[in-house]
Amino acid sequence: MASGWVAAACASWSGDAAGSPFVGDLRAAPGVPIDEIVVAPRGGARDFTAELEPRAAQSTVVYINFDGASLSYGLDDSTRNVTALEDQAGEFPDYGGSSQRAAVVQAVANDFAPYDVVLVEERPQGIDYTMALVGPNGVGSVLGVALLDCDNDSPNNIVFAFHHDGDGYSAGSQANTISQEVAHSFGLEHVDHAGDVLYPVSTGGDPLFMDACLPIVPADDIVCAAQHRRQCEPGYQNSFRELFDLLGPARSDDEPPVVYVSAPGDGDELATATPFDIIARAYDDHAVANVVLFVDDANIGSRMSAPYSWAVAGLDEGIYEVYAIAVDIAGNMTRSDTIELYVGVDNPSRKHGGCAWSPDASRAGVWCLPLLLVARRRRPKMASSRTRDAKAPAAC
Repeated sequence: MASGWVAAACASWSGDAAGSPFVGDLRAAPGVPIDEIVVAPRGGARDFTAELEPRAAQSTVVYINFDGASLSYGLDDSTRNVTALEDQAGEFPDYGGSSQRAAVVQAVANDFAPYDVVLVEERPQGIDYTMALVGPNGVGSVLGVALLDCDNDSPNNIVFAFHHDGDGYSAGSQANTISQEVAHSFGLEHVDHAGDVLYPVSTGGDPLFMDACLPIVPADDIVCAAQHRRQCEPGYQNSFRELFDLLGPARSDDEPPVVYVSAPGDGDELATATPFDIIARAYDDHAVANVVLFVDDANIGSRMSAPYSWAVAGLDEGIYEVYAIAVDIAGNMTRSDTIELYVGVDNPSRKHGGCAWSPDASRAGVWCLPLLLVARRRRPKMASSRTRDAKAPAAC
């Protein structure tokens, strides 16, 4: 084997596992090997000569995780922090500081700019995504490792880039590691061209996914041959065209998210000083970045992932206006409809004989008071009520 190449280490798996290699890391210093390949388990044999099933019209989401994770060992599942790489199971460390994070993410975004890929730094909810864990957890001499997943057959892979803030590698070099490992999870293998992201030895430059059929290395250990043959002659790979075929062209994200306050309901009556949760629902065709809750125009706090819930310690008597604002990863913003909460006062639109709803029905249920009680002071709904001396809602 030529000097400088990394041998493919194939893991042994019980059952009917079909090939899906696993790739290691990348070095910023010129001439240093980038990664290795390991075969990952499959959910059964696959006929790679058959036509691919149409994919859902959802952008491919890549979650760049700088914050670490607690991983268990099993079949790859980013949504449950399960990795097929046994030596990565356990506590994966965080990236450390933040001096290079933005530059690293931007460099990865530049690599995938031609494709329908959404990069996020907060964990998505309810969708498939590839998770790239970035932190100093290297194995041997590699800078990263990833499953080589032909045709992105398993959409919830976890890949690893063993970098940390201040490790001496430029943002571009760190991004090169991340982009290569993510590409391996889409079935791309190493090629013999220093200008391509899939080159197995770092040049210290700024490679890209090249639109050219380049020789795959090592030539005698090609795993995703059927995938490559759709674009090139046997033994060659066109990184750009394969990603374009798998991921589709980039599309703009012009659609704002959908958001609404789901609990309590509009017009609900609550007891004073009683703890309850305010819950919002938010959806987006790409991904929701965060949801912010407002009570009487006061910012109560932001939530980065579902469930979007705020624990309120209790409110003083009055009428409160509540709404939420959701922002997606492209910066599109939506404000929900405003709901009103009647705390310690009657909702005049409801005739209920003096009964009010308690947020904890299992403990308090519906409580009723004699109508002969002295009427409580109503808090006016005008803007001036927002300057009242009452305590602001305490959110946890």
